Order: sequence, then C-alpha cells, then structure tokens
Amino acid sequence: MNDKIGPWPHDLVRLGVLFILALGCLVTGGCTFLAMAGQQAVGVPVPPRYVGLKKQSVAIVVYANQAITFMYPQAAQEVSSFVSNEMQSKIPSIRLLPYADVLAWQRHTPGWQALPVKSIGRHFGVNRVLYLELVHYRTHAPGARHLMQGRIEANIFVYNTRMPGSGLVFSTHLNTLFPQSGPEPVFDSDNNVVRMRTLELFSRDLTRMFYTWRTYGNHPHE
Repeated sequence: MNDKIGPWPHDLVRLGVLFILALGCLVTGGCTFLAMAGQQAVGVPVPPRYVGLKKQSVAIVVYANQAITFMYPQAAQEVSSFVSNEMQSKIPSIRLLPYADVLAWQRHTPGWQALPVKSIGRHFGVNRVLYLELVHYRTHAPGARHLMQGRIEANIFVYNTRMPGSGLVFSTHLNTLFPQSGPEPVFDSDNNVVRMRTLELFSRDLTRMFYTWRTYGNHPHE
C-alpha cells in the first residue's frame, strides 16, 4: 500500500516546478508585450539633429537654380511657405522672419546668391539663417510625363550670424519623394495634389531635424 503511494510527492514537486517555469515564461512574455504596447502608446522620442533654432530669430532663404525656376517659378515661394508654417507649428519659440520679406529682397537684389549667407542674415537682423539649396523640384518622374512622382531634394544649411567665420553650424541633405512607392499614372493623380503632398512631407521631415518628435513603430507621427 505504502509502495504505491510513495512516488506521488515527487511527481507533485516535478509538476510544481514545471508550472512555476511556465508561469515565469508567461509573466516574462506578458511584461514584454506590455512594454511593447506601452512603447507604441507613448511613442519613442527621436532627438533633434540640431537644437539651435529654438528661441532664435530665423530667416528662411531658398535658392532655386534656373532649371527649376523655368519649370516651377513658384518653387522658392512654395517651399518657404510650407517650411515656415510647419516650423512655426512645431517649434513655437522660434521667431521667423516673414518669408515674403526674404522673397522681395531676393527679387530686388541681383546676384544675391554670391553674397555670404551670414551677411544675408545680418542684413535682416536675425540670429540664424536656414538656407535651402534646391537640387530637384518636380512633380513628374524624369523622362516620363505620363507618370507622376513629386520630388523635392535640397542641401540644408544653418548659419549662426553671431559666430566668427562663415557661421556654418549645421548641414545635411534631404530627398523627399511622393508617392514613395513609385511613380503613378497621371489619371490616378493630380499635379497639384502631388506637389502639395510632397511639400508637406518635405517640410515635416526638415522640421523634425530641429525638435524632439515621436515615432510609433512603422507609423511615425507627432
């Protein structure tokens, strides 16, 4: 009788150990899941690449070469407008010079492109100049007028007008495409829609270089 009952305690101990191990796995997995869910809820902060625009007076100066202005004479104005609106929205402490003042000065100053950028900033009495040199600005895929894909590509520079020398404190490159998946047939898209969406994405990605924003997995949002 006792020989038949004896093994049970050992079996119970073995089952108890297995249960504890399984419970530990569930708890660990649950914690990981909760951590991931919490991370997706609050987002992951992405730090700025340059922080020196906050609480500063800033002039946005856009340069577009003749090839661009021939096809899109409004390019500099559109980029200036969209970037100004996005920056004022996301960096409230920034003090932007009205972009219309810069555009008017460019129109009435022949050869302004040859001037040192820092001197342009001093002319307007600002602490920083955000200088955008447009490399590409278009709404159609190259060599395919029946396919649409917006592209704004620019070299980006920030100048501190209070520093000695050139005053260059930040530089990078930005290339924005819309749609990112590739060109679309003209009958599926509208030229103005493509241009506006490309301007929105370019302005968003540019402004994100200068403040902390949050990304939510594969869906980056503010």
